[in-house]
Amino acid sequence: MNKKTFHIIPTFILVCCILFLSSIPAFCQSYKWVAPIEDSLLRDGFYNIVLMPEVGAVLQDDYADIRLLNGKNEEVPYILKREDPFFSDVRFMEYPIISNKIIDTCCTQLVVGNTSKKEINNMCFVLKNSDAVKISHIAGSEDGVNWFAVKQFDVFYNSYSETDTKVLTYVNFPLTDYAFYRFDITDRGYWDEKNWEHWNSDNRWALPVNVLKVGYYETFLKEGKYVSVPAPTFIQKDSLADKKTYIRVRFNDAYTINRMRLNFSGPRYFKRNVTIATKQVGKSGRKPQPDRYIPITTLEVNSYSLNEFSFDFFREKEFYLIVENNDNHALTLNRMDTWQLTHYLKTYLEKGQKYYLSYGDSLSKTPVYDLNYFVDSIPRVLPTLRVLQSKRTEIAKTTHIEKVDNWYEDKLVVWIAIISFILLLSFMSWKMLGEMKKQ
Repeated sequence: MNKKTFHIIPTFILVCCILFLSSIPAFCQSYKWVAPIEDSLLRDGFYNIVLMPEVGAVLQDDYADIRLLNGKNEEVPYILKREDPFFSDVRFMEYPIISNKIIDTCCTQLVVGNTSKKEINNMCFVLKNSDAVKISHIAGSEDGVNWFAVKQFDVFYNSYSETDTKVLTYVNFPLTDYAFYRFDITDRGYWDEKNWEHWNSDNRWALPVNVLKVGYYETFLKEGKYVSVPAPTFIQKDSLADKKTYIRVRFNDAYTINRMRLNFSGPRYFKRNVTIATKQVGKSGRKPQPDRYIPITTLEVNSYSLNEFSFDFFREKEFYLIVENNDNHALTLNRMDTWQLTHYLKTYLEKGQKYYLSYGDSLSKTPVYDLNYFVDSIPRVLPTLRVLQSKRTEIAKTTHIEKVDNWYEDKLVVWIAIISFILLLSFMSWKMLGEMKKQ
């Protein structure tokens, strides 16, 4: 083999490698499923596209391999959102205002009801925006007729707002549980802010503050929204040898499960440990090995609860429930209900456009959109859209993020290049061995 041949070989191999590597994007950007979005846009704006469990079952764990496209095959940015299992919600709970009187040259007299006789030590006043300092006297009553002192002197001060027409001010007082509270907010005299003193004066009259409502803020713990996962099939086998019940659970696909409810029947009273495990089939041969159960987590089921369990993330197409019976009669699993936390795509859509999802590619990476920097600017409550029936794409009609126009991204050409590359290497190896034998 001459020197010229040795120079040609690396160059040809390099060209073949480039052709091979350039073919990779064509495979990486192929999505196996496509699904249209329901066409019910009333106006341009932000929407939630709800992803049902059937869609999530063929996605990566982090939902990286999903794209939203418009009718022009252009990628539409979105924000992926999963419901939280629990979240806090703050609400303003109002106390009823029984009366609100403005007594000329005296004060504003406000009577607020606490009909539940809740033990309280403060109230929140919502006022029309103003820059005013007042003095209040607070009294309590059980019948609204006879009044008793709660706080004889308090500064009723509200800081005005530069951006809102309403302001809040909190009034604190000793812990009490009166059915009624009366606030005498003086409008007579003036406040000496420098000396922190109030001067009564019949000649000094100020306009009252406008009280809109009175109440308190309460934090509620709310549960996130779930969607039902298609029911599995299960087969139960009781083993007297090790005093256990083995229940094989199988889903149609690898759904993500965030909540599970098990309905068992058996003795009137029971309390058992249940292990969720996957099965590793033992090897056969000269030295056969038994099947192994790899535990994932252990639960406790009993006869006095719903036997409902939550998971941050659980995804198995097939698994086993192993019930520890000990010396008790075996339980029978009658039903298994499963749910997953709802997943959304938050996105801006235009009326009149057609949209569809393209998804299901194990090599795809999470998209990076500018929209993620503007999460706080998107309304919390949005209209929802459904994903319609998914269809599996044919190999010859694989959906791409961008239209493929380059000849070297054609799969037939790629395979020809790969086969040619292998044949070339085989030929060159054979040729080099022949030259070496001649030397």
